[in-house]
This record gives sequence, C-alpha cells and structure tokens, in this order.
Amino acid sequence: MRYEEDEDGIRVIEEYNASLSRKVTFIVLMTVAIVIVICLSGSAGGRHIDVMSIPGIIWDHIMGATYQWGTQEWWDDYVLVQVRMPRILISCVAGATLAICGAAVQSLMSNPIASPYTMGISSGAGFGATLAIILGFSLGNVTGMYGITFNSFVFGMIPVVVILMISRVVRMTPVTLILIGVAISQFFGSLTSLIYIGAEEGGITAAYLWEIGSIVNVKWADLPFMAAMLVIGGTLLYLASWKFNVIAMGEDSAKTMGVDANKFRLITMCLLALMTMSVVSFVGIIGFVGLIAPHVVRSVIGSDNRFVMPASLVGGALLLLCADSVARLGTSDLLPVGTVISLIGAPVFIYLILRRNSQFKGAW
Repeated sequence: MRYEEDEDGIRVIEEYNASLSRKVTFIVLMTVAIVIVICLSGSAGGRHIDVMSIPGIIWDHIMGATYQWGTQEWWDDYVLVQVRMPRILISCVAGATLAICGAAVQSLMSNPIASPYTMGISSGAGFGATLAIILGFSLGNVTGMYGITFNSFVFGMIPVVVILMISRVVRMTPVTLILIGVAISQFFGSLTSLIYIGAEEGGITAAYLWEIGSIVNVKWADLPFMAAMLVIGGTLLYLASWKFNVIAMGEDSAKTMGVDANKFRLITMCLLALMTMSVVSFVGIIGFVGLIAPHVVRSVIGSDNRFVMPASLVGGALLLLCADSVARLGTSDLLPVGTVISLIGAPVFIYLILRRNSQFKGAW
C-alpha cells in the first residue's frame, strides 16, 4: 500500500514537471519568435538591411557608436533605429498590454468574450479623439497630438467612473458589467456619429483612421509612458494571478479564501482601464488582440493565470508585431494595423470558440 502511494506521488510530480516544462517552453518559443520577427521586420522596407546585422547595429547604437554622415553605416543606423524600431517596439508594447489586459478581464468576468473594450473604454476614447480631430475641442486647452491623446484618455476613463458609481447601488456581477459596457459603447458611438454629420472629409478620414488603429506616426517619445504602464500594470496583475484563479472558481470559493471578488473586480478594472488607455491614446483602437492571444494561450497551456498572464503578454506582442509587419511591408502603410488584426482575428476567433478543448472550457 505504501509502495502504491509512493508511485502515485512520483507520477503526480512527473506530470506536474512535464506540464511546467510545456508552459515554459511555449513562452520561450514565443519570445524567440518575437526576436526573429523583429530582425525580419527591421531588415525589410525601402532600404534593405541584412537580417544578420540587425542585432549588431542595435548593440553598436546602444554603445554609442557614431558614423560619418551619408555613409552606408550611417543610413543603416538611422533607418533602423530612428524609423523602424519605434514602430516595432511600440507594436510589441501595445500588443503585450492589450493581451495581458484581455487575459485579466476574461478571468475576472469568467467570460471568454470579455475584453477591456467590453467596458466601453474604446468608444469613450474614440469620442474624445473625434472631438479633438474634427471639432478641435480639447480638454485643458491642449492642442495637436497631445490634445487627441489627452482627450481620448479622459473620455476613455468615463465608462470606468460610471461603472464605479453604479456599483455603489447595484450588485456588479460579470454579466452586469458587460451589459453596462455595451450600453456605454452605444451611447458614445451615437455621439461620435453625430459629430461626423457635417464634418469635413479630411477630418472624418483622420478620425476614422485613428478609431481603427494605426502605428504609422508613432515616435520614440510615445514609448516611455506605454512601457511604464505595461511594466507596472503587468507586475501588479501577475502578483495577483492567484486571486484570478480563486475568482475563476466562483464567488463562494473566493470568500472562503478571503478574497472580496466585487472589490477586487472593480479595482482591477480601473487598472485595466489605465493600461488600455495608455495604448489607445497613442495608437488608436486595435481590437481582437485582447481576445485572440489569451484564447490561444489557454488552449495550449491551460487556465492557470500564473502562466496565462506572462504567456498572453508575450503572445500579444508577437501577434501585433506580425500584424503591423504585414501592414507595413505588404501594403506600403496603406492598410492600418487595426484592419489587419480584424481580418485575421475575426475568423481565428470564431475558429477558437468552436474548437475550444475541455481544458479551455474549464476556465469558465
């Protein structure tokens, strides 16, 4: 009897180690894929740069190497570091942020179709940007691109404030949160449509391109804030991953474990809103990343948020980087990355929903 118990214990340990190895391997492989895509994307374009020289150029730039103006080395350094790398890195940061937020909100609401945009953030941000782009109205008298960013950030936070206020008088279940988010989205969508009426064609085009998401005009100055929000928010989400696991087991289990599900849900929503707006404010509304990446991750490594969170982060970075590379190299910037993501994401998402395995179903 004792021998059988020892065998069972050894078998459990072996299965756990195999599962852990599979999860870590999956994350490592996606990380390697990101490095490869960065090199490929950095080498391709109007000026071709040898793929194998990409890491060396980046390293030399970091170490402070300088070149004579107009030489081949100078042009390679300028095109790669000043033109292509801001777009590449912002694609990675934006994709990682949207994906980890998607993983968090899906676990939080026990709903596989939930995303940060479900709370109405995107519609609020779109309305704020439309005000600045078409009407020239900006809160705080901020003008230009900063006015658009500031407007989208402030109006994107309105849905969260509304939800927090309603939560004081209504019990906020996951279904209630989604329904309120849909109602807020419709409201802001209607206001945006009203602004479009009578607007000039140029303003409508600019607002529309922002709403569907674009990483064309990003620059190095846009990266620090987005990266800081990803690091801070991602760290907090990972440290709370055990709470997400507990809440996924149900409200009663959460109470037993000492987790106030409603309070944790609302606090996390505020954090997710801030993280999402740090992306939306600069690159516009890019959908499906927060839906597809967590779905793919859970279908491969299961529903343990201790691994789903970092894997979704890496997977989202890879997904948006690939989509932006296709938009940049395949269409000469004529196709916004938001459109590429939607073209890829819609059929893939439907396929994943229909093909969810039993382990994935168990997450909800």
